Amino acid sequence: KLAPSRSAMSARVSKLVARADAGFSLIQTIAVCAFMAIVLGMSVGFYPQAVQIVRGDADVRIVYWELKLARDQAITQRRSIQVVFTAPNRITTVRQNLPAGTTVLSNAVLEHNMRFMLFAGQPDTPDAFGRNGATDFGGAAPVVFTPDGMLTDVNGNPVNGTVFLGQPGKPITSRALTVFGPTATIRTYRWNGGQWRR
Repeated sequence: KLAPSRSAMSARVSKLVARADAGFSLIQTIAVCAFMAIVLGMSVGFYPQAVQIVRGDADVRIVYWELKLARDQAITQRRSIQVVFTAPNRITTVRQNLPAGTTVLSNAVLEHNMRFMLFAGQPDTPDAFGRNGATDFGGAAPVVFTPDGMLTDVNGNPVNGTVFLGQPGKPITSRALTVFGPTATIRTYRWNGGQWRR
């Protein structure tokens, strides 16, 4: 059998190139558009809830870092650092100077309309430090981080506490932060609609 001529091979290649350049069929294009519409519909329905979750996480981090700053400054500067929670959404850290006086180290404000608040029907966190108010430190106000790494009341007694926050009317944004007084260990929690999760 003879090999095909050069012109016959060229004709075959031209046919293959013409098929490759033909593009997508109408059915393929409609299927891709339908798939994209389904994915877009799912993402649009989830987007508002995802934004609320991200905002709740961002604001609990503000509280976490303010408390961590206060604890770290108390240890490194060998000074007591007060933390004051002011409704609806302000945290102030104040260093107690020696021999007298104070210095404001930091003022932080929660963002995204978040505030210190409790949602009806939600239980206390697994640490069970209290839920008598949005910022519950057993009645101690302000609370103080000491140079030896404890969280105490103004008289030096160790206190445990919880800070609850969220956006009004949006329980999915509910967050909590607990502090264990003797070691000043800080934990954060997120409400998932049925329970607190770390």
